Amino acid sequence: MNNSSIPDFSELHDLATRAHHRATGESLGRVSINILLKHVTALLGEVLSEVLRPYDLCYKNYLIMVMLYSRPDSTANPSELCTGIAETRSNMTRLTDDLVHRGWAQRVTNREDRRRIDLSLTPAGEALLQVVMPLLRAHIARIYEPFAEAELDQMEHLLHKLVLILEAQRGASA
Repeated sequence: MNNSSIPDFSELHDLATRAHHRATGESLGRVSINILLKHVTALLGEVLSEVLRPYDLCYKNYLIMVMLYSRPDSTANPSELCTGIAETRSNMTRLTDDLVHRGWAQRVTNREDRRRIDLSLTPAGEALLQVVMPLLRAHIARIYEPFAEAELDQMEHLLHKLVLILEAQRGASA
């Protein structure tokens, strides 16, 4: 038994297998890949949040801060951030409220449209990123260390291919 809020993969796989068999009379088949991808994403977020925990930062807020930091003026609209990290507006509000509360970001009036409020990194937020970014890079390197370089190249290639396929199908009706 783990202490995580994320169930073990075998438990998820068993649940999905039973549900698919009950609904279709068939095995999971390639649906298993979706379950693996979802599980990997959740585990990565959990593991990387654990690395950030000593800084009182979660991985989702880190991603928001990186998106802001990637901008020349470290500023973006929350709607753009929602799209960038695939979060709902309500969860983005909660996450950005937390960043503002901790002093790592601030709300600023948009220069072109004074009705719009953007989010901007504070100097404290930029300083925090400069500390935690190298730590996360080192931890990510350790995560992928057991893989051969050719395996990593193939994984990256296949994931890029999957992204292109899914982007082409996005919004298309079934």
